[in-house]
Amino acid sequence: MTAIAHQIVGLTCETPMHAGGGSKEEVIDLPIQKEAHTNWPCVYGSSMKGALRARAETQVKMDASLIAQAFGPDTLNASEHAGALLVSDARLLLLPVRSLTSHFKLVTCPALLARLLADLARTGNAQMFKVPAVAADRAISPDCQGRDEIYLEEFSFALSDWADADGWIELLLNLIAAVPGVSRGDQKAELQKQLVVIDNDSFRHLSQAALPVLPHIAINSETKTVRNGALWYEENLPAETLLYTVLGCQPSRKKGANTSAAELLKAVTGQLFGQPYIQIGGNETTGMGWCRVALPQLAQGGE
Repeated sequence: MTAIAHQIVGLTCETPMHAGGGSKEEVIDLPIQKEAHTNWPCVYGSSMKGALRARAETQVKMDASLIAQAFGPDTLNASEHAGALLVSDARLLLLPVRSLTSHFKLVTCPALLARLLADLARTGNAQMFKVPAVAADRAISPDCQGRDEIYLEEFSFALSDWADADGWIELLLNLIAAVPGVSRGDQKAELQKQLVVIDNDSFRHLSQAALPVLPHIAINSETKTVRNGALWYEENLPAETLLYTVLGCQPSRKKGANTSAAELLKAVTGQLFGQPYIQIGGNETTGMGWCRVALPQLAQGGE
């Protein structure tokens, strides 16, 4: 088996993101990408790979030989060899949801936490944390702030303390990139206050119903009225959403390169994320899709 080097990448949305899913859903003309079996929002691996290549070619001016090794040669020479970089879907981990209890909450569910553990184990970074069990209509939080009830959107959940959350807080914090001027202690305290875990079924509903849907129109510049057929509704992932993707790298296939998987992955991530930001999805010209990037170096750990 070919040796593969891995790097998990945390993506914190700093602006809303629209990675288009293509087909219309009920009243939403432009839905975002979602997993077929869960309907959870995601960004497909093909879209992630396109965003990474665009950053390599146009934003950071990556070395041409390194681009060919990682992403493959250009179309005219595509038969020479395949690229060595493997890019997974960007998977949802924390979803910001409106709350009457505070300005918003970062919401997740046991199934998402269990899937994170599975992804980490596959990449050689197994974490032995206990996935919390949460009953229907209940929620747990590391910091209940003296409350026994919480509102997410219009739904009420009985709230109780998440007693053994310390390890999870540290793990999630590793996937949230640092912000210049904000201490990691303050980021950790904010995460503790905002983090809420609810049951899988309730999360599935909120991951569809709590997404922002924005109307767009085009105005006829002469009549100052809406052009015929130019009203559409677009779905987005909200800012503050936390996703993660897994990058894998095989040894270079480029003739004469002789670059190992680990060397190639280090070179690619070093050039791509010297400035830890990336734009993903559509509407780049209106400032959408900017994510802050974390590249955690995780040791095996847990309880």
